[in-house]
Amino acid sequence: MGDARFRWFADVMELRGTDRVLEIGPGSSPSLALLAERVTHGRVVGVDRSATAIARAAQRLGAGRGASTDHAEPSADNPAEAGGRAPTDHAPPSVDEACAPAAQVNSDRIGLFHADLARLRPEQLLDTFGIDGFDKILAVNVNVFWTKRPTAELAVIEKLLVSGGGLYLCYGYGGPDGASTSPKPPPGRLDEYLTEAGFTVRTRASGDLLCVHAARD
Repeated sequence: MGDARFRWFADVMELRGTDRVLEIGPGSSPSLALLAERVTHGRVVGVDRSATAIARAAQRLGAGRGASTDHAEPSADNPAEAGGRAPTDHAPPSVDEACAPAAQVNSDRIGLFHADLARLRPEQLLDTFGIDGFDKILAVNVNVFWTKRPTAELAVIEKLLVSGGGLYLCYGYGGPDGASTSPKPPPGRLDEYLTEAGFTVRTRASGDLLCVHAARD
């Protein structure tokens, strides 16, 4: 795993080879492939509201030709792109995005799905990849979880997680060593929203990286 950030995230998540992992908003970064280096016998899926990001990610993963298409909920373009992803938040869908089909790339271990999280139908995502739920859900620099009460998003996540599964909200652009310089959610904001939704919250920080782990009681 070549990216120091994702090595740290994977360590905090205690990824196992058989885990089923969902990343929210991966953009077209190499994060899915990096996670799959740890998840050697499980499944890694990325869900993104940007059709452009999904297409670029499919090309990066070498799975573009095998993509199947179906219709999902409308989605809006995502400013997250390759490398150091920009923080992501929700916005109204553009005309082109609202009419775009969902790209569903389903390789042996890595999959992609085009949808907006708040409008996602959990059963559609799970059926597409033939699983009953995710062990771990990761979101990196996704601001919707603290810029408002993410009621709809957390309701979807609850339906996607298996019993005993965990949500990992991670922030930061640097590494686990050195100073903390990247923008982060205000102290306590994520804890408040997650606790209100019935999650038990633990926080880990190292260098420029922050990870909030939310689990069901």
